[in-house]
Amino acid sequence: MSGRYDDHLSTGPFAKATMGVDTFANNIYFTYLFDESVKKHQELEKEYLRACEENDEVAMTQMQYEIDFYNGIFNLTLTFNNFNELES
Repeated sequence: MSGRYDDHLSTGPFAKATMGVDTFANNIYFTYLFDESVKKHQELEKEYLRACEENDEVAMTQMQYEIDFYNGIFNLTLTFNNFNELES
């Protein structure tokens, strides 16, 4: 916690509750970011399909690159989340 909270919140009877609130807030933010990433991934897939229909090679390549990028983010996020669960 390193200075984020006053001493009476990081030790004593409120320490566990403070850590729980911090974990809850982090999980809410993680969920929000993941949701936004999923929405962006879906948009990219639609754009990719549109580029395929128009036979636009440049757009298809760009959309595939971005889709791969988001897939990498998802895999990294899942790996990070699994690592955090192992630490808990």
